[in-house]
Amino acid sequence: MFWRASVVVWVALTAIIADAGTYYVATDGKPENDGSAAKPWPSVEHALSKVGGGHTILLKPGIYRGSWQIRNHPAKPGGPPTLIKSEVKWKAVVNGGEEAGINVVDCPGIVIDGFEVSGARGEGISMNTDLGTVRNCWVHNNDHMGVSSHAHRGVRIEANLIEFNGCNIQFHHGVYADGEGLTVCRNIVRHNSGYGLHLYPSIKGATVSQNLVYGHLYQSGIIVACPDGGGRNLIAHNTVVGNGGGIAISRGDGERVLNNILVSSGEVLACSHDTKNVIADYNLCRPEPARQGPHSTSADPRFVKPGYGVFWLRPDSPAIGKGTPEYAPVTDFWGRPLPRGKAPDLGAFAFEPTLATDQTRIGWYGWPYRFAPKGEMELSDPWALPPSEPAKPSQ
Repeated sequence: MFWRASVVVWVALTAIIADAGTYYVATDGKPENDGSAAKPWPSVEHALSKVGGGHTILLKPGIYRGSWQIRNHPAKPGGPPTLIKSEVKWKAVVNGGEEAGINVVDCPGIVIDGFEVSGARGEGISMNTDLGTVRNCWVHNNDHMGVSSHAHRGVRIEANLIEFNGCNIQFHHGVYADGEGLTVCRNIVRHNSGYGLHLYPSIKGATVSQNLVYGHLYQSGIIVACPDGGGRNLIAHNTVVGNGGGIAISRGDGERVLNNILVSSGEVLACSHDTKNVIADYNLCRPEPARQGPHSTSADPRFVKPGYGVFWLRPDSPAIGKGTPEYAPVTDFWGRPLPRGKAPDLGAFAFEPTLATDQTRIGWYGWPYRFAPKGEMELSDPWALPPSEPAKPSQ
């Protein structure tokens, strides 16, 4: 009986996988093509109109001008996601448009992966659906938010570089999101007009982890606004530095703030008068906040090169090995497995000895910004570790 049941499950899974196809889009694609690599379609919208959700659509390198409106193409429940992906990370560029660069509406199970998105008059990426994912994208220089998502469930915003978005310090933020079960992890969010992560007006059951948030000079790095009764959100292993404030929580009840590095000229951990039952411990804070658990410390975190935006830990950092393993992530910022049961390092970045040496960064002139000598304009990928033994300069 078990064998027969296994065969039925295997056949069902095989049918689902067989149902899922891979199709291509290119700037020179044509509507009459078949969506193959040799004969791509002209747009994501056209591809979805042909095959619907639950497939992989790869975007060939090039500049795709104007907004994408991706609407009403859900993936099948229990089936593969709808994967909209740049064939080469950051080489399919979504540029301009009167609305959001990429606007997703009512497409549960969709993944937006690997695009550069800039120049939109609205948000860079607007994820207005349950179970949507934005990952591996470089979202910059859009007029409003970098990434937004409101009143949805199970949205993931992960491993994105979100910078220089917005033109109003009060209304435009790096990430502007709320809902239930939101995950915001492994992002670099910097130099946006307003807040870094503005999780407002009602965030519940969220995980905000391993984010580097800095350079928001007039606002806090992270805002957590809970519904009445609290949100029981987890804010752990973030590096929040060089902002107008650190983390601010309103209407909180049951929030956990652990294993973070918080450095600011303003208040590093601010809680509204109606916030209660917050666990705030195992954090490195400077200056020392009013809410400081017995395992927290106030000290210089000793970053490698903070003036250059490089917030890795030096070998003498007091943040090394000072966290609680109870809330430690499974992998580090770069996706490598972390040892279980061992006291983790504080902040977004686990200590990596090679990154603390100048030799490792040979050829990284201008990292981590898009700047290099001799007119080169490539941006190093912060999620790709350099080799431990850098190549010798050519003679």
